[in-house]
Amino acid sequence: MKRFQSSLVALSALAVLALVSTPAYAQGGYASSVAIGDGEVYVGESGNTVDPGFVYIYRTGRGGWVEVGRLEAPDAMEADGFGARIALDGDLMLVTAATRAYGVVHAFRRDGGTWVPAGTFSPSEEGVRFGATAIAGNTSVIGATSADDNWGKAYVYTRSGEEWTMSATLMGDRPEPEPEPEPEAEEGDEAAEGDDGDGEAPQPPQPERFGAAVAINGDWLMVGAPDANRRAGLLYVFKRGSDGWERVAKFGDDFSRPGDGLGSAILLTADFAAVGAPSPRGGELGAVRRFALDDSGEWVRGASLFPVEGADFGFGSSIARVGRELYVAAPSTDDGRGAIYQFELDDDDNVRSMRKLGAAGLSRRARFSGSMAVADGLIVAGVPGADFGAGSAVIMTRVYDSWDRARVVSEYRGLEAIAGASVTCTDGRIGRFPCEDVELLSFMPVNEMGGPRGVRTNDIWGWTDPESGRDYALVGMTDRASFVEVTDPLNPVFIGTLEMTDGANSSVWRDIKVHADHAFIVSDGAGVHGVQVFDLRRLREFDGTPMVLTEDAHYDQINSAHNIVINEESAFAFVVGASGGGETCGGGLHMINIEDPQQPIFAGCFADVRTGRRGTGYSHDAQCVTYTGPDERYSGHELCFGSNETALSIADVTDKRNPVPVGMSTYPNVAYTHQGWLTEDHSYFYMNDEGDEAQGLVEGTRTLIWDVRDLEDPIMVGEYVADNKAVDHNLYVDGSTMYQSNYDSGLRIFDVSDPENIAPAGYLDTVPWGEDGAGMGGGSWSNYPFFDDFLVVTSGREGLFVVRKRQTSSAGADASGQ
Repeated sequence: MKRFQSSLVALSALAVLALVSTPAYAQGGYASSVAIGDGEVYVGESGNTVDPGFVYIYRTGRGGWVEVGRLEAPDAMEADGFGARIALDGDLMLVTAATRAYGVVHAFRRDGGTWVPAGTFSPSEEGVRFGATAIAGNTSVIGATSADDNWGKAYVYTRSGEEWTMSATLMGDRPEPEPEPEPEAEEGDEAAEGDDGDGEAPQPPQPERFGAAVAINGDWLMVGAPDANRRAGLLYVFKRGSDGWERVAKFGDDFSRPGDGLGSAILLTADFAAVGAPSPRGGELGAVRRFALDDSGEWVRGASLFPVEGADFGFGSSIARVGRELYVAAPSTDDGRGAIYQFELDDDDNVRSMRKLGAAGLSRRARFSGSMAVADGLIVAGVPGADFGAGSAVIMTRVYDSWDRARVVSEYRGLEAIAGASVTCTDGRIGRFPCEDVELLSFMPVNEMGGPRGVRTNDIWGWTDPESGRDYALVGMTDRASFVEVTDPLNPVFIGTLEMTDGANSSVWRDIKVHADHAFIVSDGAGVHGVQVFDLRRLREFDGTPMVLTEDAHYDQINSAHNIVINEESAFAFVVGASGGGETCGGGLHMINIEDPQQPIFAGCFADVRTGRRGTGYSHDAQCVTYTGPDERYSGHELCFGSNETALSIADVTDKRNPVPVGMSTYPNVAYTHQGWLTEDHSYFYMNDEGDEAQGLVEGTRTLIWDVRDLEDPIMVGEYVADNKAVDHNLYVDGSTMYQSNYDSGLRIFDVSDPENIAPAGYLDTVPWGEDGAGMGGGSWSNYPFFDDFLVVTSGREGLFVVRKRQTSSAGADASGQ
């Protein structure tokens, strides 16, 4: 047996329970877990990046529910995932710290009014991450779905004084792969290897994820395996005896259907169990399966509970019981707004009544009850999708036969602004930011650009006022566009915001382009958004107070769209990736005449059906130009270079009524053809693939180099693969320099003076925490390098960076001689 010594640290009540002083950095994952104990509410915040994770402690007072303290891990470190799960039993608390790389469990003991560390459970097997956690008395059980090649295990620990000992390892069934049958072949024929006679090779058994949910009460222990049997799920039942824990039952083989996910949540009392089958993988209906302990000491299945509003794939995600009341979380109901079902049971556990509890003002995908805890007269429901994914919690207090509701959140924490003087990259750093050969002129965090809690930046464009010469950054955000004056790049000024179209949904995608002093804004996955048209000359009205702006015109012949492309020379806009509402053009080029920017007029469609994942010619992004390159056949024509999911597509759209394909080509290891940009002489096209790094198709960040001097036969002449493994996003070329925005690793700058031989020329890592990898959640989305002396860069949670590339001589010194 493996022993873990208590990591009890001598900490004062002030050190543990007082508000922890933390730097002002981005946070996330609030309400990933919740618990209730002794009149206190506990809310985990496990998704912090520079900060460690926290468990916030709330008590009710004159002003309602107020934060009275925070817990963090004894060995707290940034992005440690602390707070992912909370299990509470009297004066003992277990808190899981779970990340992709690891997962451990920290124990705490109540000492008077203070929680103090009381041990840590660490996996003894490489690659194992602790997850689901339960505690009863001096026994705890920890699930680890990653163990045993994702088949999963559960580990039982017992406590003696301040020492915890691993006393048992529990496992589910792991069937042997079925042997491949010998193929039947006629004389003279050779059977195909692996053919079972029906043209399909036998499928190996899939991991069960044993340990996804665990529960313990007295001498009974239950473990869920929701992915077993084609994700129908199983419930394993164990009993403690003189020889340890013995498996005595297994449920689900005879009644669970593929996709049910039985065992995703477990409630266990002395003689009653309720097990969630929330249908998270596409089953027919969420359900709660009930079990009772009969007089012979065996668990028997009783009547199931179902939601009242048809298919609800989240019903049963978590379950709680207080006396004769059973509470079932349904976070996916009502288009993801979520609810809690409150059932009243009679003495025989039959349902007497039911009502549905929710909260006002929930947005789509808010997921009220994404986590849940219940005590007598008190409910806390996590709302992990609230505030654009930052999360909130709703504390519900019973008042007679109704519930009062109070919302709690963690305070906004963003990176501190940098302004007033440029900061040169020295010894590979600008503050916390890794860098090379750049100056950071200023930085404006999201909240200082009008972004509320949880909002992130995405795309960016720029505008220079032709009358005043003032420069403006046009910053896309989750639910709005923000306008920042950067005329003095050392001191950016927030001017105002234009919120998304009324009736639209917030979205991670927003795109902005400019023509004739007007901004054109689209958003993808945003419902009825259309194209917002805003007269940028109105920014001249700024008097020092940030403005709440409104659109000047609206184009409604599309709903959502992924991007908008503008050729300012021709006064045409090209919406790409349109979906729903009006003419989508198959997701290809939806062409709009914007000669009069406030009177946009539909002009036609183009889609190359040889490209795109669905064979409709869907274009993810494009660059449209009046061609001045070496292929004289197309001189003066309007051409669009499309990054079309599976290929590069070149189209002649000069005649909007009769656009024609010019060239098309694919390339090795295609994952998702994302975006690209021409060199200024229109001879080469640099392209990024957003999926090749994440799918492991390449060893590092790959940039594709296309020779497009023969437009009808574009040739990929090379690829640049960086040492860094980050996923590349938008890139642009200005002169002989390419500016590439990457997830995780921020802005990367390259010298493309020799167009077929890309050379690194500097960088600013806008994500000053974690390792650069193939993640696709944060970092730099885009940049705009077309101001005279600097460029502007967005980075998701962080904000707006104003950057200058340092010019160096061949000897390595600054061009200025310094």
